[in-house]
Amino acid sequence: MKVSSPVGDFPFEPRSLRYEQAGLVVEGAMGAWPATIRIEPSDIPVILRLIPDPLLAGLGGIGALVLVRWLLGR
Repeated sequence: MKVSSPVGDFPFEPRSLRYEQAGLVVEGAMGAWPATIRIEPSDIPVILRLIPDPLLAGLGGIGALVLVRWLLGR
């Protein structure tokens, strides 16, 4: 994965994925710096709206629900 910004392009290396009460957390490194991505339930509709095709949005929603249920069951 890569993060592009005005100050340059940085590789993002995910190292862990976990579910917390507030949502999904991806921890990793962006270049030399530790980085954390938090995806809260309120972010999911925003992300799904970025997908142009309604079918893909529906599949993405189903996939997100399956992932959350799987993480909760662990």
